[in-house]
Amino acid sequence: MLDDEVKDIDRIIDQGLNSENNDLDLREKELDDDDLIKIMESDKLKGVTAVFLEFNDITDRGLNALLECENMKFLTALNLFKNKVTDEGVKALAKSKTMLNLSELILSDNEVGAEGAKAVAESNLLGNLVSLWLGDKLGDEGVTYLAESESLTRLTQLSLYRNNIGNEGAIAIANSKNLAKLEELNLNWNYIEAEGIDALANSDTLNSLTQLTLTYNPLGLRGAEIIADAKNFKNVTLMDLYETEIGNLGGKALANSKNLPSMKTLVLIHNDITEGVEALFKNNENFPNLENIYFNKPKETE
Repeated sequence: MLDDEVKDIDRIIDQGLNSENNDLDLREKELDDDDLIKIMESDKLKGVTAVFLEFNDITDRGLNALLECENMKFLTALNLFKNKVTDEGVKALAKSKTMLNLSELILSDNEVGAEGAKAVAESNLLGNLVSLWLGDKLGDEGVTYLAESESLTRLTQLSLYRNNIGNEGAIAIANSKNLAKLEELNLNWNYIEAEGIDALANSDTLNSLTQLTLTYNPLGLRGAEIIADAKNFKNVTLMDLYETEIGNLGGKALANSKNLPSMKTLVLIHNDITEGVEALFKNNENFPNLENIYFNKPKETE
């Protein structure tokens, strides 16, 4: 039976290993910790620089096996989206010298809270990160740790969706002196209101943003008006305001804005915007680069 198990693991590795790109793609393989431990024991992994483990059942024990694997020392990208890693696993990762070359870390949809965020923020080994996806339950406390981190200064992409973040967390990001290189910010499925978006819109450091996604945040009309008046979003090419309660008047405020000239893609789905306001965006001189704009159908025609 053991031979059959080893053969299965060998086959999984062979199927997932891309020698040309030095990638190991193990996503959606129904892997558990025991499977990953066996995979990490393989001598076929030499030179691997990226490991994709999305949609598996990896816990801290499996992650520790990866961290202890000598062949993982060249890793630049680690994707553990939708697994079962907790704060303890993140703490181990933050202290692991195996992760010195890591530039992309995806740990969204795990069981990571404020303590995990604190470990990442305080790590002196993760300073090469340019892309960070973290959490499930960071809350404002966890986001504040990240925003105040003195080591995460190279981040260009930060994804913190569905983390119970409110205005306090948004304000912490806006006030951060260390996120000046941030280009993509994902705050979907949180609880940010007008106060939070006002802080982001007037941040002294968030001047490089090109993508801002705020799906399912209760921004309301005032939030839309703040975005329309913001000087800070002039370089934003993609903004996602899906179901943010901005309403018809919010859509009109955006259409009249002269502060979003770089916009290429604007998502306004499920905001009760009528055809009359939709028409304001057509051939609109305020949006010379607009290529895609998405609305919902008016309720009466749905």
